[in-house]
Amino acid sequence: MTNPETSNAPDPTTWATLLGGWVQFAQRAVALPDDAQGQRWKDSVAPAIGLHALAMALGEIYKLDQSERALAMDRAELGIKQHASELSKIWNAEPMPESIVELLDDAKHEWEQSLHEGVVWRCASARFTTRHPGEMGLALREAGFSGEVFVASPGIEMFKGAPVAWCRDRDGGQPDEEVITFVHEFLQTCDGKAGSPELMRPIHQVYRQMDFLKGGPTHDLVAPVTGDLPAGQPLLVPIISGGELGAVPLPPKKGKPLDDLEVVWTTEESRDEDPG
Repeated sequence: MTNPETSNAPDPTTWATLLGGWVQFAQRAVALPDDAQGQRWKDSVAPAIGLHALAMALGEIYKLDQSERALAMDRAELGIKQHASELSKIWNAEPMPESIVELLDDAKHEWEQSLHEGVVWRCASARFTTRHPGEMGLALREAGFSGEVFVASPGIEMFKGAPVAWCRDRDGGQPDEEVITFVHEFLQTCDGKAGSPELMRPIHQVYRQMDFLKGGPTHDLVAPVTGDLPAGQPLLVPIISGGELGAVPLPPKKGKPLDDLEVVWTTEESRDEDPG
């Protein structure tokens, strides 16, 4: 499976070493301002360093063994809340400085990104159409899978480069290899070719954007599942989430094939690479 950061074999990294390394970096990188509010700034140094370290460590959480991830996510969330509370008390009489607000926002953002890190398959042929994935959902529920699997809605044409499926563990990151293999093998039975599974942070949804004055769809917009929801029809539907089956629609009646649609990414996420 493609890793976006490194092709080397995973090292025996732990959450403690990730966090500790970034604490040392932040201690060297954060300078103490010398101004009239010196005491507040001095009191803010420790929680600010903590937030910066958490944000940086969360950016490398993919290096952890998946068995450590749930605890690391919990500790990171508690740490962010603790540092935010400390800073709120320090600056309660005045607006919090923008630089500190940015540190807090960065840590929250990285936690959200980590939660929505997952394994993605992209369309590697000109078009791709899934069959109904009901049997896959039942098998995953029977296996006790508590993460999420989303697949392109059955019978809906997807176009080259667009995500056609993704899965993530409950706390983010890749699920067990058995789950990844199961989804991959299902996609091989569909109409078209799906590329190899790749780690993506965050996972993305595909929205079919329409212009009814022009008579139909204009393009497919690929956007992160985090942040604001764009306009358009979401094309990836939940097969299973938290151990519960999703309400997957039946394929629509076949009509006139769509003209090729451009796949547009709102981010720079591997959009120029050949997913095949």
